[in-house]
Amino acid sequence: MQVRIEEVSPVEKKMFVEIPWETVSAKLNESYKELGKGVALKGFRKGKVPRPVLEQVYGPRVNAEVAYELVRESFFRANQEHNLAAVAEPRVEEADPIKKGQPFKFAAIIEVRGEVVPQDYKGLSIERRRLDVPESAVEEALEALRREHTELRPIEGREVTAPGDIVGLSIVGTIGEHQINQPQFAVDLDDAEREPLPGIREALTGIPLDTKDKQLEITVPEDHKDESIRGRKANLTVTVLEARSKDVPALDDEFAKDTGKAETLDGLKAALRKDLEDKEREVIDREAREGVLRELIKKNQIPVASSLVDRAVEMQYQRLRQMLGMKPERNAQIPDDLKDKMKPAGADEVRGQLLLEAIADKESLTVTDEELAKHIEQTAKA
Repeated sequence: MQVRIEEVSPVEKKMFVEIPWETVSAKLNESYKELGKGVALKGFRKGKVPRPVLEQVYGPRVNAEVAYELVRESFFRANQEHNLAAVAEPRVEEADPIKKGQPFKFAAIIEVRGEVVPQDYKGLSIERRRLDVPESAVEEALEALRREHTELRPIEGREVTAPGDIVGLSIVGTIGEHQINQPQFAVDLDDAEREPLPGIREALTGIPLDTKDKQLEITVPEDHKDESIRGRKANLTVTVLEARSKDVPALDDEFAKDTGKAETLDGLKAALRKDLEDKEREVIDREAREGVLRELIKKNQIPVASSLVDRAVEMQYQRLRQMLGMKPERNAQIPDDLKDKMKPAGADEVRGQLLLEAIADKESLTVTDEELAKHIEQTAKA
């Protein structure tokens, strides 16, 4: 096999290959032999179809398969022998048809990693936000912990719902043109932030615990955050399935002990503050790393192979789907306009990875088994 490599760009090379007929013939013989084992044609027993007949019926298909195998084998061999550092399979641009007695010739474009020589990476300034966890954040964390330890108990001593109850409902009706059918739905009469419909907490407060088929008419405010129901009128029929009162623990030393985090309320607040500060430090560190990496990329706009960019865009798209709560989908088709918008960020993501690897090699940086184990432990905790 004769191979000639030409450089097209820093990340592309063109491979010219000529494979002698002896090699092509041997590959054809293998393919026809394997094909003949399972072929059954009219007038011939299975496995006994003559080669000329197979060539007449299956010739184009076999030639195409053999050509594909020869290209792949040549590519892997050339990649090793010439240290191409290919990042994708070859893209065939020219290929002669397989002809008896003649060598098989083809030319293909190979995308390669390319040489990465990082510049100006020493002395980069790193900006870090100052750690600042306000007292309000500690109070929010304390209230969240209090909600976690709140118990729901059967209602005793009254016949109607009251603020602080959790009411389980069956709801049918409409909100504007939207049909509503919720056979089981819970509303916290205390939680204004998660109120499913403006005014429904007030409408459900003070109603009998055994309410059935109660008609509610609620008008959604014009400034409601959900545009789809903004200004609409809701006509609902509700039935109370169950109601529970909340037994909210007092914020005292006993509560602190129950959480298992501290012995006193002040100690609990200190522990919550430490947790919040630790998390905030992680965010600050990540922001600093991302900031300095952006500066490194700006100073090193190295060319990157389009196939690597496409893979980065695919990964970004899958992460976006996951953030939106969509199921992972292999080979998901990315809309062309979205793909074009994502490519610059995808290219920079690849540049960052290549630059960091090149700097690690240049500075002889390695990761110890202990560091790797610690990272895995931290990831598992997260």
